[in-house]
Amino acid sequence: MAVSRERAICMLLQLTASAYFDFLQQFASLARDPVGYGVGVPRGDGRPVLLIPGFTAGDWSLGTLARWLGRIGYKPYLSGIDLNVGCPRRKVELVGWRAEKIARESGQRVTIIGHSLGGVLGRAIATANPAVVREVVALGSPIRSGWTGVHDQVRPALQAIQSFWQTFSSAPENCGTMECSCGIANAVFAPSPPRSRFSAIYTRRDEVVQWQACIDDEGTNFEVPGLHASLIVNREVYRILASILADAAVDNVVA
Repeated sequence: MAVSRERAICMLLQLTASAYFDFLQQFASLARDPVGYGVGVPRGDGRPVLLIPGFTAGDWSLGTLARWLGRIGYKPYLSGIDLNVGCPRRKVELVGWRAEKIARESGQRVTIIGHSLGGVLGRAIATANPAVVREVVALGSPIRSGWTGVHDQVRPALQAIQSFWQTFSSAPENCGTMECSCGIANAVFAPSPPRSRFSAIYTRRDEVVQWQACIDDEGTNFEVPGLHASLIVNREVYRILASILADAAVDNVVA
């Protein structure tokens, strides 16, 4: 049964309010937890970690995570994305070049942590640059189904944002979708490169992405409580990240 426009808007506002309060709750829990201060987690080895924001977000959304990574001994880098909308293939190219530069200057392969769409982009970057990317950790990322992995009540609003951008940027038809002729789907849905590990962190309460779309049968998957937007300030996510990053893989030096 089709949902009226008014009903869809009402549902979206309710989801936005729920996400806002969950974000505040998760952030407060992180601030009260020793893990938020880097206590009780393995120390990092100074390796570079590149952060990629989610759809319609920017590097500003990942400030808390970046500071925490620096606190526990890693060197965080931001993607250079102010607003993550538009052509995903172009984003993969630009952030991929940044990953190459970081790896070249540090002499180490890069770990990528991406939230939502950021994890999708990170996976595509690893596919295109397996010698540069050591591992990808995706937070609530629909790496299996693209737009169909987004909940029905949210998808129209997100697609409208993408369509608005497409109209004013003279982008080709289907730009920003898995049907685009640029081949972004092949990069996203390709098996993880043999030299790059992939981990997915997801929540069954995700109000934006269907949690099943986040699972990678060939990767390592972790379930946490909370909602989609708050994954970037979720204390359980931080504990898992510390464990993943501490599980050092061999061959981390750029050839």
